[in-house]
Amino acid sequence: MSGRLLPAGEARTFWGIAGDMFFFGVGASLTSQTTVIPSFLATLTSSAPLIGLASTLVTGGWLLPQLFAANRLAGLTRRKSAVTIPATVDRSVSLLVGPAIFLLAPCVPGAALAVFFFLYFAFWLVDGIASVAWLDYLGRCLSPASRARLISLGTIAPGVAGIGAGAVVGLVLSSPSLKWPLNYALLFMGTGVLFSLSLISFLFVKDPPAAAIQPKMPWPAYFRRMVTVVRGDPAFRRAVLAALALGGIGIAAPFYIVHGLESLGFPPASVGFFTSVQLVGSVFAALIMGVLSERRGTRSVMRLWGWAALVTPIIALVAPALAILLPWGVMYVYALVFVIVGMQGVANMAGFLNWVLEYSPASDRPLYIGFANTLNGISLVMPLIGGWILAATGSYYLLFAVAAAGPVGGLLLLRSLPEPRRAATALHQKDAGVRS
Repeated sequence: MSGRLLPAGEARTFWGIAGDMFFFGVGASLTSQTTVIPSFLATLTSSAPLIGLASTLVTGGWLLPQLFAANRLAGLTRRKSAVTIPATVDRSVSLLVGPAIFLLAPCVPGAALAVFFFLYFAFWLVDGIASVAWLDYLGRCLSPASRARLISLGTIAPGVAGIGAGAVVGLVLSSPSLKWPLNYALLFMGTGVLFSLSLISFLFVKDPPAAAIQPKMPWPAYFRRMVTVVRGDPAFRRAVLAALALGGIGIAAPFYIVHGLESLGFPPASVGFFTSVQLVGSVFAALIMGVLSERRGTRSVMRLWGWAALVTPIIALVAPALAILLPWGVMYVYALVFVIVGMQGVANMAGFLNWVLEYSPASDRPLYIGFANTLNGISLVMPLIGGWILAATGSYYLLFAVAAAGPVGGLLLLRSLPEPRRAATALHQKDAGVRS
């Protein structure tokens, strides 16, 4: 994509953020939240709630501080430091995870588990603080068409590279010369290095002044303003509720890999295979959802994701029967679960978050972003609920059946959600008619 395909002044920001997304995406694939992290935690504990806790820490750490970060961002005309300062902190934290695992896991696994959870949560907490300003860049500095292309490119490129990273994961975890915990420690070290490169890429982004500024409010006034905005905007409420319902897939997300390893008998190297196909899912989603977002709008992306999310637990439910009928092919059918799980990040970015960016007024965009993501933090309890269901009943069937309920509710809510781009077009046409 050459600079001439981008509006004037957007190329440097576009490529700086694209590089940020590339290195971050490849780094995340080395320690995938749905394959590598659960399989690592299963080497330290047999507790399903503790295995689910990692996903809870990611969701809670990343989403919960955003409402407060949104008010901190208000009034700033230059917002680059609101990304780079917290990002420097969280990249430093990510570099500590690998060495901590290597030093603690062999002799004090309980301490290794506690330190891992602390560092993991700290990373995502600080990254959540930076994310409001980062998303504001996407809404403020890029046109809708450029933003859709960026989301596609920023997912396809790391997705393709991540397929290779998945192969590396498989080799590292199955190599007889790389014993536990060195194998996992090396993966976390690689993630820390790649995350640091992502920050370096973002440093090249321009820092234009924000055109629409709301002064930073005292906290009581800020929360009153938030209540006023949400109470007076039923479409926004419906979008957030739909996103929450679709997030119900998270109840089972950390346990698909554990189910495959423990119940279906897949080998350790399958962790790398499933990591690769998960990245295939993200590439596929970027190709399809990026075009869909650009041509049909963000609501269409959310609806497509809703149907895909519904299919995921259904595949997991039929996998044990398939293992009896088609033992040689069950792992490849089960891989579809991870293909769809890999679509989730793209769907959230190209669908829900892009809907918020297009729908929200420019002056209140940080507030909309912060509230939407913070309320979405309710989904942080989903993996814990899944862990409790599994611990209490021992039934993967019940777990996967519950996971199917959320997407059904989300699809129902999306039926009456407005498409912001069409609404804006209709308003512009109405204004043009008035002027004529």
